[in-house]
Amino acid sequence: MFRLVSAPVFLLLFFGSFFNPAHDERLRLGLCLLLVLASEASDILDGYFARKYGQVSDFGRLMDPYADSAFRLTVLFSFSSRVAAREIGNPWVPLWMVVVLFYRDLLTSVLRTFAIRRGVVVAARASGKIKAIVEAVAMVAILVIALRHEIRGLPADMVRRPAYWMMLVVLVVAVWSGIDYFWACRKHMVPPEAEAPGESGAPGSPGASADRSAEPPKLSC
Repeated sequence: MFRLVSAPVFLLLFFGSFFNPAHDERLRLGLCLLLVLASEASDILDGYFARKYGQVSDFGRLMDPYADSAFRLTVLFSFSSRVAAREIGNPWVPLWMVVVLFYRDLLTSVLRTFAIRRGVVVAARASGKIKAIVEAVAMVAILVIALRHEIRGLPADMVRRPAYWMMLVVLVVAVWSGIDYFWACRKHMVPPEAEAPGESGAPGSPGASADRSAEPPKLSC
């Protein structure tokens, strides 16, 4: 829940103006950086304690990726806005890069939806975890560079150029992760043979509901 709540809070901090104009930019970016660090730390701690105390649930497997995606896309879309470039003239991150990440996350959501219809809960894969780490590192690094820019008055390209190359790495990892999810879960995109019309266990056939209720949800992918 913390990551879901953090998304609108980040928007308020990033786009708002609540402090003394002389220090508003520094405080704004500093608080945004702390919020991103706290959100990523909560993600790590949630997973750690869930595994340690055996509290991993299907709900958590579904909601954790959604919360992560909602918060990180909120941050990255903010980076692609004109507000992020108050003194630079161009956004820190090109919008098309964030759109590609959005489509990747949308693809995994669709795959999870198809899998749920087959009684399968798709948990995070290793490629997804690597993508999340790279994405989080890039977000923190961009905010650190932007804050440093404000404090020391560095040239504009000290924010935009590193951000572009870091996001390019994120895109490569994200595309690879999306392909990995699709390939691993492709079997859930089409009905299994057991659900073919006229066969035993097919939807609407005698005994179908009993067979489905007897089988516990499978966890794969």
